[in-house]
Amino acid sequence: MTMNLHCLGASGEVGRSAFVLQTDRRVLLDYGVKIFDEAGKPTYPLKIENVRLDAAFISHAHLDHSGFVPNIYSFSKIPWYGTPPTYDIADILWKDSMKIQGDELPWTNAHYKKALKYWHPLMYNHAVGVGETSFEFRDAGHIAGAAMVHVEWKGRKLLYSGDFKSEKTRLHEGAKPLKEEVDSLVIESTYADREHPDRKGLEKKFSDEIYETINEGGTVLCPAFAVGRSQELIRIIRAYHKDVPIYLDGMAKEVARIYMKYKRYLRESEKFMEDMDSITLVESIQDRKNATEGGSVIVSTAGMMEGGPAVNYVKYLNRDSKIIFTGYCVEGTNGWMLQNKGQLRVDKNILEVELPVEYFDFSAHAGRGDLMQLVKEANPEKIVCVHGDRERSAKFADELKAMGYDALAPKLGDRISL
Repeated sequence: MTMNLHCLGASGEVGRSAFVLQTDRRVLLDYGVKIFDEAGKPTYPLKIENVRLDAAFISHAHLDHSGFVPNIYSFSKIPWYGTPPTYDIADILWKDSMKIQGDELPWTNAHYKKALKYWHPLMYNHAVGVGETSFEFRDAGHIAGAAMVHVEWKGRKLLYSGDFKSEKTRLHEGAKPLKEEVDSLVIESTYADREHPDRKGLEKKFSDEIYETINEGGTVLCPAFAVGRSQELIRIIRAYHKDVPIYLDGMAKEVARIYMKYKRYLRESEKFMEDMDSITLVESIQDRKNATEGGSVIVSTAGMMEGGPAVNYVKYLNRDSKIIFTGYCVEGTNGWMLQNKGQLRVDKNILEVELPVEYFDFSAHAGRGDLMQLVKEANPEKIVCVHGDRERSAKFADELKAMGYDALAPKLGDRISL
């Protein structure tokens, strides 16, 4: 007997990871949304043709993996499994989605409440059975609580990578995926064609930019993702700048509190706690005024500057200030416009920004070498390349074929026998 995979998203694209795995049971592996399509609107997974499901396993809280989970409870009452940090962070992100999109969402507050009710905690390296199929989470090293999903059924083994990072960072030790080889590997291909810069060297260059700006009386604004990136930046900045005032603003504050709650999911958690004690959580207009007076670093959502306080800070920075991005910005977003055109949309107007803008690639995804290493360690019969743009995933699959693997880059809606 074979496992079967139905690709509802993240096939020839980054975003809306959603797969139905069929064994003796029917299980969702992630159920996310694509935050920005070409028109700047969210896109949802393909509909599940047969609504009979038995469970869902959510790799981590980022909305492109968890953002459609509440919709499950418009047609089902299945349990969904995630680590405790995934549950708490997803709760914040789902509430924010309701706040921003309101009635436009294809799920309601009642569905959201059911999603919270039907969560089942699953820790790393612990297995749970659904029918005759065993599911186990492994540390993915991506954000707090992120997991790879190891599946075993009738002697057949599959590893679903989700998003993973093998390299050690300030917050995480790196992915710990395998205890043995598997028969099938469903692997992200976000950066299958490139390596990320050396982390230590990148941190040093980032630190130097901060030092130069502050030394000239400017403020450094770091628009950052609320989950993972903001917290890592606090660690990096404080490691190099012991006395520089750091201000943390936006949803990143709530997420930081969750990170502090789940210390066991962090590397050097005590250092993170110390760093958090040394910064200012922005809670007032006066805090924001103090943050822009020069000589400080502001870490604020949103990472792509679509919403959040980061956009408003730009209007109050002095001319010696600098804006530093540390994450990818989708084309058409405010962050992309600022990096490529020196412009921002503010209150429906276009603001010309004359401040210098820098970008540092602090990715939380695996680079090409790490992807190849996972393939080598897993030594699977079949490889499914997902969560990458169409050209990149297809090229990755072709390279793996040339190495002797049975590899493919599926299209949206494809059904694959594993």
